[in-house]
Amino acid sequence: MAGQDNPLYAAINANLAQFAADSRAQPPWHDAWFRLRPDSSEEEQLAVYQAIRDAGSLPEEAGFYLVSWQIDAITLHDAEEELRELEERLEEIRQQHGLEEDEFWSPGEGPPEYDQVQQQLHAAWDALYARKLDEFGEHAMALLLRSDRERYSQLSDAGRQFFHGLDHSGDDEDTDWLDDLLDAVAACVEPESPMGPLRLCAHNEEGFWEVTIYPTPVELLGGAHDGEVVVPGFSLDLEDLRAAFTSIAAFGWNALGLNDPEGPCISVEGVYQGREVFLQVLAQAPEDEEPGLKLDTTRRPRP
Repeated sequence: MAGQDNPLYAAINANLAQFAADSRAQPPWHDAWFRLRPDSSEEEQLAVYQAIRDAGSLPEEAGFYLVSWQIDAITLHDAEEELRELEERLEEIRQQHGLEEDEFWSPGEGPPEYDQVQQQLHAAWDALYARKLDEFGEHAMALLLRSDRERYSQLSDAGRQFFHGLDHSGDDEDTDWLDDLLDAVAACVEPESPMGPLRLCAHNEEGFWEVTIYPTPVELLGGAHDGEVVVPGFSLDLEDLRAAFTSIAAFGWNALGLNDPEGPCISVEGVYQGREVFLQVLAQAPEDEEPGLKLDTTRRPRP
């Protein structure tokens, strides 16, 4: 199934599998969805997501997210070339002001020219994205993006919460950046076995954020290991993780799993989107964590 080895796709597939299992009749999109494979094209994936959205099987915002996120992924393929000139100009400004490779200005803290180019880059991305929406027949979504960017983001964010969720506490401010951090970490993960969604917990102590991200366990169904809960294996691209932060104060690896209830983990202390963050990426979930994926070893994954 497409994306089964990707934590973000795994969460989506788990929810779709649950819906199909709970339905009295097989959803009209089920066969096309089940035929998707990891090597299916982005366009094939999009066609299935459009069918799911059009069937009205899921809440409106969930269908909106499936389509908008997939077209966003397709847009990235063209963005590197079309936005290259603006990206290079931003890099020139950073170098002129002596910023190191892993240093960036928070919004409003850079020189006026930098902020101006950033605005141009964001506008160029939105224009490219809207054209892609039109290209794939999503004219209503393209119109909404052009006319009410805030409403567009609200629908997409609500849909993302439907599939991926977010568990955090102790915050009294906008937490969209936590979603971004979770996505950034997920992009650094390379699964070595079927894997459920990553989960995030966060705590804010006087402006300093402690964030923990970990893989959810996988429960095996059927066969000789029925009911067994296993820890998914994965690798983490450390350079990409470093690059996600504006600046890094400390970066380490704790291998003392026997003496630390959290188990082995990567830790990063630095600035992410203007906030002071201490991030831990655990090798495995806490002991009381429920499985994020139920894997039918005789047929297919179920949530």
